[in-house]
Amino acid sequence: MTSLPLPKKDQIALDEQIARDIQAKLDAELLEEQKLARKQEEEANIALIESWENIQATMEADRLLAERLQSKERE
Repeated sequence: MTSLPLPKKDQIALDEQIARDIQAKLDAELLEEQKLARKQEEEANIALIESWENIQATMEADRLLAERLQSKERE
């Protein structure tokens, strides 16, 4: 069983629809990749901020400890 070729006008319309469908799929995949990249960047930024805050807290605790030790040495 062989299929008859479509008239040129119909084939062009079919090809254009297929191209639109492929482009829509590619656009959706790109959008999803961009969303994932933004989420990963946001998570990395949050981790960096948390790390920085931990470092700052440690530095502050060290400073307070050093002040206490110095004040005891003066006594």
